[in-house]
Amino acid sequence: MRTLLKLCAIAGLLICASGCATNRAIVLDSNRDVVRLGRDIRGHVYVWQNGAWQLVGPVTLPEGWYAGPGPNQ
Repeated sequence: MRTLLKLCAIAGLLICASGCATNRAIVLDSNRDVVRLGRDIRGHVYVWQNGAWQLVGPVTLPEGWYAGPGPNQ
């Protein structure tokens, strides 16, 4: 779950950064910050199946989903 949330956070950051017309930088704390996804994001994610994380995909994460850090391990 944590890896999925980091992936979503990074993807959201890349989408936001690529659409900005200014030179300002946005820095996210991957251990604390939560983001809301923009346009549909397509990629591989990990899902919890049969007691272990399984890599699946590619999948499309819809606009409006939230992504952030998972529970502390």
